[in-house]
Amino acid sequence: MKFPFCGSSCFSSGPKAAIINNSSSWPDLDCFLYKNQGWLEDGSVVAVKVLSVEIESMRGEREFISEIAALSDIKHENLVTLRGCCVDGANRYLVYDYMENNSLVHTLLGQEHNRAKFNWEARRGISLGVARGIAYLHEVVQPHILHRDIKASNILLDQNFIPKVSDFGLSRLLRDNKSHVSTHVAGTLGYLAPEYAISGRMSRKSDVYSFGVLLLEIISGRPVVDFDLEHGEHYLVQKAWEAYKGNNLLQIVDPALHMDFPEEEALRFLMVGLLCVQETAKLRPRMSTTVTMLTNENDIKDVQISQPGLLSDLMDIRMRQKHSSQRTQTTYSRGSTTTSTHSTSYF
Repeated sequence: MKFPFCGSSCFSSGPKAAIINNSSSWPDLDCFLYKNQGWLEDGSVVAVKVLSVEIESMRGEREFISEIAALSDIKHENLVTLRGCCVDGANRYLVYDYMENNSLVHTLLGQEHNRAKFNWEARRGISLGVARGIAYLHEVVQPHILHRDIKASNILLDQNFIPKVSDFGLSRLLRDNKSHVSTHVAGTLGYLAPEYAISGRMSRKSDVYSFGVLLLEIISGRPVVDFDLEHGEHYLVQKAWEAYKGNNLLQIVDPALHMDFPEEEALRFLMVGLLCVQETAKLRPRMSTTVTMLTNENDIKDVQISQPGLLSDLMDIRMRQKHSSQRTQTTYSRGSTTTSTHSTSYF
């Protein structure tokens, strides 16, 4: 299939052509979206994201506009580059640089032989790259951008395994120096910050929570939620918290590394992950602070961490929404009254 599209330089350059190789497409989690490999007329390989607009809900159109709004005028080593777009009937096409090594879900978080390919240095670089990309969205770009869907499948890896934050279909702009937006809850269970899932109030600290979960995944090689017949569901955040309380946090590190990692640095990365998923949003660090923690410019050795927020399923969200609406206080955190006095707040 061949179609014209506008270049991404303010979307004003002349039309180019992209040829989609339909045989290389693979379905995303949503039925209306497919990603394809394609080629520009100059021979360069690109990724083409196809959104089909649902007439009743306009789903697909919203995602299309959000991605253009977020990515049309920004460049960062750790963000995907939008090359152009096209509207063709009910279909919307977004053209990106092609990522040779797919996403973290397909590589790092797969079989043990896949995880073994990612040594400590690779995991450190991926973690730092993602943190820097989100910090750029939160604190440098004007207006600031909330991603709203930070997760392993939205972190792509180029040919050099440099991470790229992708999929801005749910993103929102923070205009007029606002600290949050109120919106319908969207995202992925396991990565959703409790306060956002309950109230619909999305802030930068909600993205920080999602990054914390992702960081724990990268270091542990474990999925957010695992399941076995004997013990049922296992939640990575809860497992990491229990290991921290038991003063045995290093047991979370991926066994595929065969103990070949710097213990002090691994411990620091896991502690940063737990700081990011604290239930009380104001205790979570900003993303720029998270970067300095990961690079050890900001010492966290003696920092106390309060308990994490954990939402296991939709029923949990509904129950806590109902409980929250019945309370007269605005604080929802179970542990805020007992643990926040011993915790460090990062603003």
